Amino acid sequence: MRTRSSRYGAPMLTADDVARELGLEPLPFEGGYFRETYRAPGVIPSSAWGEVGDGREGERNFATQIYYMLRTGQNSALHRVASDECFHFYLGDPVVQLVLKGEGTDEGAKRVRIGADLARGERPQHVVAAGDWQGACLASDVPGTDESARHGFALLGCTVAPGFDWRDFELVTAEQAAGLKRRFPEEAGLVGLLTPVEGRERA
Repeated sequence: MRTRSSRYGAPMLTADDVARELGLEPLPFEGGYFRETYRAPGVIPSSAWGEVGDGREGERNFATQIYYMLRTGQNSALHRVASDECFHFYLGDPVVQLVLKGEGTDEGAKRVRIGADLARGERPQHVVAAGDWQGACLASDVPGTDESARHGFALLGCTVAPGFDWRDFELVTAEQAAGLKRRFPEEAGLVGLLTPVEGRERA
């Protein structure tokens, strides 16, 4: 029910409103809510992967796009995908995305605020490179923060190229999460928050 008002006097959407209007459904494995809005008709043939040194098998669409929503208390569990992902902020509260580079690189952990308040360092778009561990939650849910959620949700978009396929998705295991905590002790609290509870199904 739309009970709050924005500064322009129009009713302020709730998470339930957004989910209903956009037809969002629970996202398996990762968490949150989503709806696929675009899948490119063009496909990359399976024969192409060997030519570029990619270990994937089977065809992939050129690109895919989804709506993605997180509510207060929900998170995008740590996972990695074999394609680049571009996140876009649409409305709601800011999101903190944790990105952890793989072993063998000089780069480490990075927190990115995805949102509309540019003066606070938020950015409305962020790209996660293929193979990087990533997870996210509302900024108000980050351990140790005194930040509060104004809306109780964030609505994002995510564009994946080559297109998303569950064969390219890996959800973090408890053992992998423990290893990430050892590699990035300064992010142990956030890694713990973004580690899926034991028993959650995995792709």
